[in-house]
Amino acid sequence: MRHRPLCTLALSLLVVGGCTATNPWWEASQSGWAMYGQDVPVPRQAKPVPISLLAEASTWDVPVYVEGWIDEVDPEEGAWMRIGDGTTNPLLVITDGRFNLPRNARGRRAMVWGRPLVAIGSIDENTSMSVEFVAQSVMVQGFYGLEAPRPVSAPASTVPLVPLEPAVEAEAAEPDSVPMVPIEPMPSAEAETPEPPAEAPEAEDTPPPPIVDLPDR
Repeated sequence: MRHRPLCTLALSLLVVGGCTATNPWWEASQSGWAMYGQDVPVPRQAKPVPISLLAEASTWDVPVYVEGWIDEVDPEEGAWMRIGDGTTNPLLVITDGRFNLPRNARGRRAMVWGRPLVAIGSIDENTSMSVEFVAQSVMVQGFYGLEAPRPVSAPASTVPLVPLEPAVEAEAAEPDSVPMVPIEPMPSAEAETPEPPAEAPEAEDTPPPPIVDLPDR
């Protein structure tokens, strides 16, 4: 009876395990982690990208995800947070105003799906580079005790302005500033009906003139 080499058996187990393994994002979604943002279909073959490689990942033109521990959260609106994995400086994660993060999530583990952005600047002829991560979806470990998702506040520029009604301005004006317009009296109904013309007085009966006899010539 022939026995297969141990290396061949180990290789077979690795292939089978690689086909059935799931990524941490999928496992977290099945373990009750709290989700903030959009429910995106993260591929099962996707793996978390180390924060130190995000500058290179920004050129891939595909969304990726990172994982780490939450160091800080925006205490006012939950519009940003910082996460770290112990290999580099904490990464700034922003929501770009599309959703709010739980403000009491400091110290918890998180996974963030989105796109990294690289900003390059110069100070005193020294070039500096910073990486930000625009989050589309965030998974935070531990559902209990976390702040529930909150609606995003509308920017001040999008708040409709109600125009002031003219009636309010007229009431606020002083009585002396209102011009006085004379009002002509309305014609009465009797004046509208023309009176009939006055009839001429009838001539009185006058006696005829007396007959005078003229002398003969």
